[in-house]
Amino acid sequence: MSFLDRIAVLHAWTPDAYRSFRIDGIQLGRVTTASARLLAEFPSVFQVTETAVDLHPELADVDTRSEAVHAVLVQLADRGDVRKPRGETYGISESWTAPTRLRLDRGLVPMFGAKSYGVHVNGFVRSDDGLKIWVGRRAPDKRVAPNKLDNMVAGGLAHGYSARQTVVKEAAEEADVPAALAEQARPVGALTYVTELGQGLRDDTLFAFDLELPADFVPRNTDGELTGFELWPVEEVIARVRDTDDFKFNVAPVLIDFFLRHGLLDPDVEPDYLPIVQQLHA
Repeated sequence: MSFLDRIAVLHAWTPDAYRSFRIDGIQLGRVTTASARLLAEFPSVFQVTETAVDLHPELADVDTRSEAVHAVLVQLADRGDVRKPRGETYGISESWTAPTRLRLDRGLVPMFGAKSYGVHVNGFVRSDDGLKIWVGRRAPDKRVAPNKLDNMVAGGLAHGYSARQTVVKEAAEEADVPAALAEQARPVGALTYVTELGQGLRDDTLFAFDLELPADFVPRNTDGELTGFELWPVEEVIARVRDTDDFKFNVAPVLIDFFLRHGLLDPDVEPDYLPIVQQLHA
């Protein structure tokens, strides 16, 4: 195993297996053949061809189309054909700065292969015996990556929330971080990837933040999504990322980015240094 194995997971998909998902002729995602067949059962909402799935043009505004799509997904979930909606919506558009064209339940975004956005916060401490990182463990009942290791704070951008607002909200919920402390998190870049997962594609952008924490701060989960936290020497985190798949699939690359930015990987020592840099942001 290697750092490159952790990164390769982010780019594992087959473009030819998908049809375009479009609204008003604008591609917003990608749909599998199996999902297209399910959506074809609802011609008043979806127009399905061999190459694309289009939202019906009569669904002309965000509210109307969002309600219509949600109603279809509820029916499919009741039949057991798709996952049950999670009750939190993402704003779907073709780019980060484009206006929202559809509000879609978070749990069903991969079915449409639509772009989604999240934040990951590297919580770290500088101590007399070196740099340390807070590592969380995901709850066993999580839909994605149960029991896997995680960042101290991570979460998706719900409709209406900015990246900074999401950091503060998720930090409070996941690690009991006071808002004044969470506001000190520094934006340090972003990772983008497309990978197959479950019922479709994850076309994600993760905004990375670094948060240096006081030595006496101890995170505490308040929403049940994590079972606890441990403060690890950075050397141990590096080894676990490199040698195992113990971390959630998209957390390991965020940590690799942290290692690079903090000079913890040396181009004279790490044989894959250049491929890591190149593929991390491929």
